[in-house]
Amino acid sequence: MDNQKFNIVGIGEILWDIYDNNRKYLGGAPTNFAIHCAQLGNNGIVVSRVGEDKLGQDIQNSLHQRNLSHEYIQIDSKKQTGTVNVTLDKNSVPHFLCTTDVAFDYLQPNELLFQLAKKADGVLFGTLAQRNEISRKTILNFLYQAKTVFKIYDVNLRGWSKKTEEIVHSSLALCDAIKLNDSELHILKNAWQLNLDAVAFLNYLITKYHLKLAALTLGKNGCLLLDQDTTVETKGLKISPVDTTGCGDAFAAGLMNQYLAGKSLKEISEFSNALGAFVAQYFGATPVYSLKKLKTFQHSLTQTTHINHH
Repeated sequence: MDNQKFNIVGIGEILWDIYDNNRKYLGGAPTNFAIHCAQLGNNGIVVSRVGEDKLGQDIQNSLHQRNLSHEYIQIDSKKQTGTVNVTLDKNSVPHFLCTTDVAFDYLQPNELLFQLAKKADGVLFGTLAQRNEISRKTILNFLYQAKTVFKIYDVNLRGWSKKTEEIVHSSLALCDAIKLNDSELHILKNAWQLNLDAVAFLNYLITKYHLKLAALTLGKNGCLLLDQDTTVETKGLKISPVDTTGCGDAFAAGLMNQYLAGKSLKEISEFSNALGAFVAQYFGATPVYSLKKLKTFQHSLTQTTHINHH
């Protein structure tokens, strides 16, 4: 967490996570990611689209409260703001049901986005907002224009289809780093009929798609981080999770922040692992926290990391 401030973009879905007690929290992986990046001291920017409705207005107000600009939030006069119904199982693991044909499916290219692609330092994008061809084109176009920007593809799969396969391939071709969890790893391995262990599979992705980094989050078991020469494994931390929604997004924000700051693979891994665990102790995907509180949490930890050079 150095003093350098980066322009970091989350492009894709912005929506409300609505829990079964009717409480609503700002959500959408790229949005959560940008909010966490802002809390780490960066200029976090969300690029998305909302409806001309109360939920859309609430989103703009919410971003404003979190000190994020809504300059890149487009307003759709025909489609409603996206929502997701979230239910937590007994292990505090979320299950999602997302509305379809909503505002974030219709993200339009414009001059503002073209300029942003030129000045960003980092961008994260995922799979969900590419389900509609209109948003997909805008996102891919943005990535294509953001040539020198560090691009993380957060796989975020909710099942598999021919369309999903196309999205995954084209996304991997345009990104510098991939972030996925254990269940997503299994979906990809099965879909591509690759009988490889986790490290071998991530190495396969790095080689095939010329990636700089591959990150696998393993929940309570920590994470694996690979670049072209090294594998780093950081063990999980003993915490009491309250809600694991958004932990992967926090992890991705940690990864982006540390990578842009020029940290070592070990430092990136331990910081991201700690940030994911820290967020799991709070309700909602983007709890408000101070850097001081995060640092205190980090200093209270003893992290175990194994490093292997290929």
